Amino acid sequence: MTILFLIIYNILIITGILIITPLLLLGKPSYLKHISERMGKLPGMKGSLWVHAASVGEVKAAIPLLIHITSAGYNVLLTTVTPAGREYAATLGIKGLCISFAPVDNIISTLYAVHRLRPKTLIIIETELWPNMIVAASLKGVNIVSVNARLTQKALQGYLYMRPVMRFLLKRFKLICVQTEDDRNRFLKLGAEPGTIQITGNIKYAISPEAMSLSARDLKKLFPNRHIIIAGSTHQGEEQIVINCLLSLKQVFNMPLLIIAPRHLSRAGEVEDLINKAGLHSMKRSSMDVHISMDTIDILLLDTIGELADIYSIGDAIFVGGSMVPVGGHNLLEVVIHKKPVIYGQYIDTIKDFVSLLNDNGGIMVHDEHELCEKIKGLLEHADRAEALGKKAFDLIAQRVDILNNIINIMKKADVL
Repeated sequence: MTILFLIIYNILIITGILIITPLLLLGKPSYLKHISERMGKLPGMKGSLWVHAASVGEVKAAIPLLIHITSAGYNVLLTTVTPAGREYAATLGIKGLCISFAPVDNIISTLYAVHRLRPKTLIIIETELWPNMIVAASLKGVNIVSVNARLTQKALQGYLYMRPVMRFLLKRFKLICVQTEDDRNRFLKLGAEPGTIQITGNIKYAISPEAMSLSARDLKKLFPNRHIIIAGSTHQGEEQIVINCLLSLKQVFNMPLLIIAPRHLSRAGEVEDLINKAGLHSMKRSSMDVHISMDTIDILLLDTIGELADIYSIGDAIFVGGSMVPVGGHNLLEVVIHKKPVIYGQYIDTIKDFVSLLNDNGGIMVHDEHELCEKIKGLLEHADRAEALGKKAFDLIAQRVDILNNIINIMKKADVL
C-alpha cells in the first residue's frame, strides 16, 4: 500500500505542478521566485544540518535552535515553503545561516536536493511530514529528526486513514521531540517507534527578555500619551469584534489607538473596508506618512512581515487572534516575552500548553465581544495590575528556558548533531 501511495502521490504532485505553475505565474508569481531552489538546486554543504520550517510561524519557533547550532559552528541551511517564511528568515541576521526554498515534494526534486546538499541531519520543525522529503533523506542515509513536534486530535483523525503510510514515514525518524504527552500518544497511534519519541516541551519557551526594538520605539513616539491596543494574528470575524471594542472604548478613553495585524496580509484590503464602514480613520504601516497628524488615526493596519512580535512591546492591552473563531489560536509567547498580559478567546486547541500555564496568571480568556471589551478596558484602567500580570506570565515561562539545552543534549546523545 505504501509503495502504491508514493507512486500515486508523485504522479499527482507532478501533474499538479504542470497545472498550477501557469496559474502561479498569473496569480502568485512570488511562489516561482528562486525556481531553481524549488526544483532541488540547494547549495552543496556536505555534513551540514538541514532545518526545514514551513512558514513564518515555524521559522520563529526555530530561532532559539538556529542561534544555538550556528553559534556552535555547524553549517546550517534553513528551508521554507512560503515566500513569507523565506522573506522573514532573511531578516533574522543569524551569522552562518543559509536560506533557501524547500524543494517541491516530488521524488526527483527531493533526491536532487539531498544529493546536492549532502546533510548529516534533516531537522523538521513541528509537523511537516512531506513524504518525498523524508524518503529521499532516508535513502541517502540522512538522520531525520523532528523538533517541537505536535499533532492535534483533528490532524490525528485525518492521518489515521493512511496509517500504514504514516507508520512507514515515521519509522524513518531517528528522533521525534514532541511538545506534550498527548502529542507522544498521538504519534504512537500513527506507528512511530516508542524509543524515538522524547517529550521535550515547546521550544518557544526558550526565551530571554526582549528589549523594545528601535522600530517599535519610533512607532510609539508617533502616538504619545495614547492607550495602544493591539489585535495580532486576527482572522475573519475577529477584526469586526475588535473594531466594535474600539468604538466603545472611545467613549471612555481619550483617543485610544488600535493596531490590527491580520494573520494573512492578503486580507488587509478586507480589513480596511471594515474600518471605513465603521467610520474610523486608518493608516497602513507599509505606507505611513509621518508628516500628517497622527491624532487623526484611530487604527494602524499592520501589513508588514515579521514586525508584529516587536510591536507587541508597545501595547497596553493585547489580544491574540485565531482564538475567537475556530482556528486554534496563535503564538502567545510573542506577547509574554515583553512582560505583557495576553488576552485570547476560547478556541485554543493548538496552544493548550501555553493556555494551561497562563490562565489567570497573565493569560486572560474571553468568550465573547462584550467580555473582550471589558478585559481590555480593565487593563487600560489599571496599568499597575497589567504590569504585574505581565511579569507573572513572563516569570512562569522563563522557568522553562532549559528546554533548548535539553533538546540539544538529546540530539547529541542520538548522534544527530
